Amino acid sequence: MKQNIGYYLLVVLILVSGIVLGSFSVGLLSDAQKQELLNYVELFFSNVRNVNIDSSVVFYTSVLNNLKTALVISLAGLFVISFPLIPAVIFFRGYILGFTVGFLASEFGIKGCIFAAFSILPQNIIIIPVILSIGVTGICFAAAVIKNRKRMDKREYLNMTASYVLLNLGFCLFLILAGLIEGYISPVFIKLFSTYI
Repeated sequence: MKQNIGYYLLVVLILVSGIVLGSFSVGLLSDAQKQELLNYVELFFSNVRNVNIDSSVVFYTSVLNNLKTALVISLAGLFVISFPLIPAVIFFRGYILGFTVGFLASEFGIKGCIFAAFSILPQNIIIIPVILSIGVTGICFAAAVIKNRKRMDKREYLNMTASYVLLNLGFCLFLILAGLIEGYISPVFIKLFSTYI
């Protein structure tokens, strides 16, 4: 991490930019759009109070979605030419997070902030650093290939690629842990706080 602090600062800046833009985008919604989203959220809250959440489905969905993001970022770095896709994906994840939290805070005030803190934050404490690390790994890999493309032989490239893939697989194990949190812990808070929203 010390060796790639510049890349980490870059991807963190991109993520934060996405979060900030996402939260500001809430204010750009028309009244009709806000009401439509509000109706959807209120319907979700009313349903979640009356039905049992299937934690295994939430777990598999969470893991699948996060692994898809990790795969896109990893492949973008692996194919080198597509590595500019990495900051775009990270920015989009930040935008979605910022918009979601911003909307809850805007419409439900302090209750929305508390709900977001307990239902969205727990798994994202793991997901965000992992996605950022995979992004940095992809950028570093692409940069190393571009820098050494003329003097790198096939064996060296294969070794570097194998290390890259194994490192990203290691990161993905943490996404499974985040899925367990989202599937089996966050729903408890969602049910608990939905009665107060």
